[in-house]
Amino acid sequence: MHVAVIGAGIVGVCCALHLRNAGHDVTIFDPRAPGTATSFGNAGGIVAGSVVPNSTPALRRNLRRILLDPNSPVRVRWSYLPRLSPWLLRFLQEGRDARVRQIAQALHPLSIRAYEAHRELIALSGADGIVRPLGWMKVYATETGFADTQYDRDILTANNIRFDVLQADDIRQLEPALAPRFVKGLLMPDGAFVSSPIKLTQAYVEHFVRMGGAIVQERVRGIAPSPTGVTLDCELGYRTTDAAVIAAGAWSKELVRQIGDHVMLDTERGYHLNLEPGNAGELRRAVVFADQGGFVLAPMQDGIRLTSGVELAGLHAPPDFAPIRRLIPRAQTMLPGLSNRVTRQWMGYRPSTPDSLPVIGRSPRAPHVYYAFGHQHLGLTLSAITGRVIAALVSGQQPEFDLSPYRIERF
Repeated sequence: MHVAVIGAGIVGVCCALHLRNAGHDVTIFDPRAPGTATSFGNAGGIVAGSVVPNSTPALRRNLRRILLDPNSPVRVRWSYLPRLSPWLLRFLQEGRDARVRQIAQALHPLSIRAYEAHRELIALSGADGIVRPLGWMKVYATETGFADTQYDRDILTANNIRFDVLQADDIRQLEPALAPRFVKGLLMPDGAFVSSPIKLTQAYVEHFVRMGGAIVQERVRGIAPSPTGVTLDCELGYRTTDAAVIAAGAWSKELVRQIGDHVMLDTERGYHLNLEPGNAGELRRAVVFADQGGFVLAPMQDGIRLTSGVELAGLHAPPDFAPIRRLIPRAQTMLPGLSNRVTRQWMGYRPSTPDSLPVIGRSPRAPHVYYAFGHQHLGLTLSAITGRVIAALVSGQQPEFDLSPYRIERF
């Protein structure tokens, strides 16, 4: 079949590559170059085993304090609150303990296959030098900060997710360049660190093109399914295709509406600054400073990437870089010698559902339309396994695990 993939982020690219591997004629549609939108700016973590959703009982208890604290990693543009309210109310409902445990179980089959699925594509595309199997690491400056993670650790344990509790000496051995102020840490060892997310996406794209895949830099403005296929309204004309995969991240909602389906999807806007390393020692992997504002320092190929926070403000509000810039002095205390020279400031749009589960599967109203979006903070992590699942569905094969938790009908 000829399959159109709408969206050239890491999820769309992985879908396209797996579909091409399955023998389909595949075209990616996106007005931007592959990997240059939301997929560009993440912290580089393939966090295999990440099953704890964003909404938890602790967040529900502390929401008022979180939203009113000017230094909180979660911010809301109050002018956007009326539009956000339905999504936010559902988000809070999903943070009940029983529901959190259900969501964690639903994320489990995706998450435990995440790195293995990437390794398959890394081998095909020759991207070995970009990805290092170093796990995902969080550090804590206080015993109280670490103790507050007990609930999350219980969820990981209940789902048989491996993690190591680190003592101060362990942290110094793993990351000697960090300031000697951290008393506890948590390492999820089964994941990896990507030192250039854009280069990983480009490596996958280059292999896709070598295999005969096509890329069209046009915006898809409309989608119209028919009994035999799909017609796309592109900027330079109509295009017909046998099937279409909507993998447009935070921009998927409008296309879904045109199909006649309903989804609760909003954007958790994420920011990063690229800092010159200065005189800092070698940082080996991304490190989360969990009880010091929740920011991340990641040693990318072009500098130290400082990522932080979530801003709930939709797709159209201008960026506000002031909060993340205020974190630079704090980051310098965590990584002594780090320069304060900023070489790039960036904002992206994480496509997020209120239950932290992606939308993966066939449209109930259009049998030739498939969904692959809503991966929130786990777009890079879950992209390869999502692509493998989508290729199986389009090819009429049985998926390797139950996809019912990710159906769009849950909305």
